[in-house]
Amino acid sequence: MKAPVSHRLLGALTLAGALLVSGCTTVVRDPVALPAPDVAANTQAGAPQQPGAANPQSDLGQRSPDGGYWPASVQLGEHPELGPVVLDGQGFTLYRFDQDSAAPPQSNCTEQCLTAWLPVLVNEKVKFKDLDPSRLGAVPRSDGTRQVTVGGRPVYRFVDDRVPGQAAGQGADGLWFVVAPDGGKAAAPIGQKPESSPR
Repeated sequence: MKAPVSHRLLGALTLAGALLVSGCTTVVRDPVALPAPDVAANTQAGAPQQPGAANPQSDLGQRSPDGGYWPASVQLGEHPELGPVVLDGQGFTLYRFDQDSAAPPQSNCTEQCLTAWLPVLVNEKVKFKDLDPSRLGAVPRSDGTRQVTVGGRPVYRFVDDRVPGQAAGQGADGLWFVVAPDGGKAAAPIGQKPESSPR
C-alpha cells in the first residue's frame, strides 16, 4: 500500500519542476533601463485586471490575502551600485528581512509590515531565470500561499520602489536589504561606495 504524499512534498516537486523548465535566459544587466514588463505578470489565469498603471503596485495582478503577488518570473539582475541582485519579472528589486529566519525558513513580516513589503509568491507559472536552483525554495504563509525563498530567506517587493531597478528600501529600519542571488545582503562591488540608507 502506498503512503500518501504530503502537501510539502507536492509543493517541493512543483517548485522543482518550475525550476527545471526555466532554463537559461539573458541576465538583466541594467535593471533601471529594462524593456516593458512581462505581460504574463498581469495575465495569470483568473487574475483580476486592475487599472492605474501609474502605480506599480496596481499592476501586480491577483493578490493573496496577505497582499503577496505572483510575478511572471524571479531572476538575476545587476544593480549599478549593489552588484548582483534578485529582481521580479517587471525588473523590480527584491528584498530580505533580517527578522526572518533562514534555518528553518520563516517569514516574520505580518500585519502592518505587509502594507509596505509585499511577499513574492510562487506557483507553477512563476519562472526562475539565471539563479542557482539549489538556493531557491518556498515557505508556507499563514494565508495558504507559498513565498519564494533565496538562500532560505523569504523575499519581498517594496511599495516605495516606483521604477524598475530602484532600491529605495535598501537599509530601511536597519532590517531590510536588497537580496543577493545567494540569499545574503547585496553589497557594493569592491572599490565602490555602497548605496546610502533611505532612512
